[in-house]
Amino acid sequence: MSGGTGRPPARGIVVVVARVFVPLFLAGALGAGAWLAHLARGPERRDLDALVTVGGDLARDAISPALDLTRLGTAEEMELGRRIDAEVRAGLPAAVDPAAQAYLDKLLASLAAHVSRPGITYSVLLLRSSEVRAFSVAGGRVYLTEGLLGFVRNEAELAAVLGHEVAHIDRRHCVERLQFERAARRIDSGLASLARLGYEIMLRGFSEEQELAADGEGALLAARSAYDAWRMSDLLSRLGTLDPGAIRAPTRDPIFETVVALPEALRRYAATHPPAPQRLEAVRRALAGRPDLWRDVPRYVGRANLEERRTRSQDLRPDEWVTRKQEPGR
Repeated sequence: MSGGTGRPPARGIVVVVARVFVPLFLAGALGAGAWLAHLARGPERRDLDALVTVGGDLARDAISPALDLTRLGTAEEMELGRRIDAEVRAGLPAAVDPAAQAYLDKLLASLAAHVSRPGITYSVLLLRSSEVRAFSVAGGRVYLTEGLLGFVRNEAELAAVLGHEVAHIDRRHCVERLQFERAARRIDSGLASLARLGYEIMLRGFSEEQELAADGEGALLAARSAYDAWRMSDLLSRLGTLDPGAIRAPTRDPIFETVVALPEALRRYAATHPPAPQRLEAVRRALAGRPDLWRDVPRYVGRANLEERRTRSQDLRPDEWVTRKQEPGR
C-alpha cells in the first residue's frame, strides 16, 4: 500500500457516487415512468411503456455488479424454489394424471443432464389448466399445463418447451430478476420475503431479451438431448396463431406493476412473450450456429411416444428418427 493523505482519489469518489446514486436515480425514474404509464392511455401509454422498458434495462445494467456480489448460492436457490413452489401450488392445482406426470419427469431428466449448472435439481409439475402455458421459477422448478401438453404434437416439441423453461433457470434469469427487484425495492433478504417476490416475478414473466435467449438455448438443449430441435419452429408458429399477429405491448419492467392472480397471468402468457417472428429467428440463429448438433446427425421426433406417454428412453422407435442436411425451408 502506498503512502498518502488518506483521502480517496477524486476518480474513486466519482466511481463510488456513480455506483450508489445512478441505480437509485434510475429506479426512481423507472417508478415515475411506471406510474405515468399506469395513468396514460393510447399512444401516450405505449410511449411510456417503452420508456419503462428502457429504464428497466439501464437499471439492471447499473446494478449488475452488486448482483454478482449478492448472488444466491445453489442451496439457497433450491430452498427458495421450494418455497415459491408452495406459493404456486396454492394458486393453481396440480393435475391428477400420474402417467402424464411420470412422462414429464423422465423427459425433463434427460434434458437436465445437459445444463451448465448441474448443482440444481430440476422438477416439473403438470398443472390442471386448459391454457397453453409453461413457466419456471428459481431453484429448478418447471410448470406445464394440461393445455400445453395437449397442444404439442411430438416429443421433440415438448422437449423444446421444457428446454426453454430450463434455460431460464440455467441462465439465472429467475434469480437475477429476483435479485434486481430485491435491490431496487429494498426488500428483506429473508427467504420468506424472497419467495413471495419470486412468485410475483413468475406472474409477470421475463424480459423480451430473456425470452429470446431461452428460445435459443431451449432449442440447443433439445438438440443436445438428440431431439429434432427444428420442431420448435413448428410449435412457435402454431403458438403465434393463438395471438393473431403475435403482437403485444412493449415489455414493461415488473418493479412497480400490480400483481395479478395466477390464472389471469396464465391467460396473458401470449401477451408477455416476444412476437412469433422474433422467436423463430432466435431459434434459427441458435441452431444455425451449432450445425454439429443436428446436421447429418439422426435426431428423434417421437409422435407416438407423446401419444402413449412413453419417452424415447422407454420406447425407442426406429421410424421416429430424422436426419437433416440443411435448415428447414432452405
